[in-house]
Amino acid sequence: MIAGQNKKTLGLLGVGLLVLGAVAFSLAERGVALALLAGYILFSINYILLARISAGLLVISQAGVPSSRMKAGLLFGTALKFLSLSAALYMLIVYWQLSGIYIAVGSLISLLLLTSLLVVSYMKSLGSASRL
Repeated sequence: MIAGQNKKTLGLLGVGLLVLGAVAFSLAERGVALALLAGYILFSINYILLARISAGLLVISQAGVPSSRMKAGLLFGTALKFLSLSAALYMLIVYWQLSGIYIAVGSLISLLLLTSLLVVSYMKSLGSASRL
C-alpha cells in the first residue's frame, strides 16, 4: 500500500502530467511539448528517488547502523540515481536534440507543484499542532 503523503504526491504528479501534456501539445510544437514533458517526468522521478533515499537515511540516523547491506543499497541507489539522471539529460539534449531550456521549464513546473504540496502539507500540520 502507498502511504498517504506518497499517494498525494503521485496523484498530484499524475494530474500535473496530464494537464501539462494537454496544454503543451495544444499550444506548442511537438519538440517543445516533448521537452516540457521530459523535464517534468525527469524531475518527478528524481524527486521520488530522492524521497526514498532520504527515508533510508532517516532510518539509518534514527536506528544507528542497521546493516551494511542497507548502507550499501543507499550508496548504490544514490550513485545509480546520479548516473541515470546524467544519462537521461544527455540522451534528451544531445541524442534526441530537445531544447534544454524547455526541459528546465518542465522541471520547474514539477518543482512548483511539489513545493506547493509540501507547503500545504506543512501548513496543515502546523494548524493541527496548534489545536493540541
